[in-house]
Amino acid sequence: MKQAAKTEAPNIILITIDALRYDHLGCYGYHRDTSPSIDALATRGVKFLQAISNGGKTPQAFPSILASAFPPFEQSWIRPLSPSNVMLAEVLKEAGYQTAAFHSNPFLSQFCGYNRGFDTFEDTLRDVSPRGIRLRLRQWFPLDTPVGRIRVKVGKMLGPVIHRVAGKAIVNASEMTAKATSWLEGNQGKFFLWLHYMDVHAPYLPASKYVRYFCDRPVSRREMHTLRYRMVSKPGQLSPSGVETLICLYDAEIRYADEAIGVLLRKLGNYASNTVIIVTADHGEEFGEHGKFSHQTVYEGTLRVPLIITGPGTKGGTLVEQQISLIDLAPTILDIAGLDSPRSFHGKSLLSLIEGKEGNEVGTISTITDPRVRELSIAYRVPGWKYIHIESLDGSGGVREEVYDLVSDPGETRNLHGADTEEVRKFELEAKDRLTQFRQLKFKESTDYEKQRIRAKLSKLGKL
Repeated sequence: MKQAAKTEAPNIILITIDALRYDHLGCYGYHRDTSPSIDALATRGVKFLQAISNGGKTPQAFPSILASAFPPFEQSWIRPLSPSNVMLAEVLKEAGYQTAAFHSNPFLSQFCGYNRGFDTFEDTLRDVSPRGIRLRLRQWFPLDTPVGRIRVKVGKMLGPVIHRVAGKAIVNASEMTAKATSWLEGNQGKFFLWLHYMDVHAPYLPASKYVRYFCDRPVSRREMHTLRYRMVSKPGQLSPSGVETLICLYDAEIRYADEAIGVLLRKLGNYASNTVIIVTADHGEEFGEHGKFSHQTVYEGTLRVPLIITGPGTKGGTLVEQQISLIDLAPTILDIAGLDSPRSFHGKSLLSLIEGKEGNEVGTISTITDPRVRELSIAYRVPGWKYIHIESLDGSGGVREEVYDLVSDPGETRNLHGADTEEVRKFELEAKDRLTQFRQLKFKESTDYEKQRIRAKLSKLGKL
């Protein structure tokens, strides 16, 4: 591994926004003015038109983003990253970067290993905090255990009450930006800064100032919580006007997060001229397009995300139409910094595409595990086509398969699985072959992980 960065290696800011749909940003053609700060970045840099997340939820998406690892498909939502997965921050730190991270997502916490490589890591979780305790309970009592299922039922009953009393269990965008800018003011030397904003994630509880941008009437806190409860627990009870209000609230949260990002960018000062800024999302959000809300599927509303890269070496207004996946992001960042990727990285740098050269298009594998309905979904997407494999986690529900022609059916409404056409048959064979290879790789990774875990335990006991 190359360990010395270029003389003028740029600073790097990675901004990830939880649950942000690409098509709700102005720079991707949205009709509402949700994202003036992000739009301005897009005009100065590179915009990827087909960026695909490798996971439909945060635990499945972020191993690809920060470790260029294939997504997991274990039942547990809380599983530490394997020590064999080298983190992006570890490579940058070793190359002389000052590294810092600010977020409030429990799935990205120190308990899951995401603090590796960061000099400063604020996840707002502590072992004695309520959120830290909840995370530990999720680790100790996963959903495939009797206690875990009871824990979820209790959480569903008390969740609305907790939200109404305490609001969101996150650090809001303004405070997150303030933490980051304070760190920047005390920093010396080149840096890698990662911020993960949670405001766009449900429940959507924007301040009235932002609600007025998009809603033609006031929306009370009580109504916001009622809509949140229905979208998760009783989506069939949502009226068309209720769905429209949800979307307005969602857009208001985007505008609020965008405003905080604008503050961060304005406070870069002397750093601005030599800083690469990347904006993306771990996944998107669905608003009933396939009968579900939030992010519980591997359809386009969940997997297709924004990706914007601007800064030294980028040309304003550049569009990349080729499909890429977020597993390529960490190798791209290291390439920009003049560093080689570690052998554990599975993605490839996008720098040649940024420079206007052609690259090899490869299919993207994405997963989502939802222990609440005891299902695993795996998607394989290529430009124009998508294959979805859905199976029950306990083997009781069989297997469902879906195939979509994304060119003629971008909304994924006509399942072509089993259609007697050469094009569909050929794509299905390709998809199934790729998923077989993926399963074999994940089985080997899982076996290696268990071996490492057992060795570590024996070492602590003094038996090695």
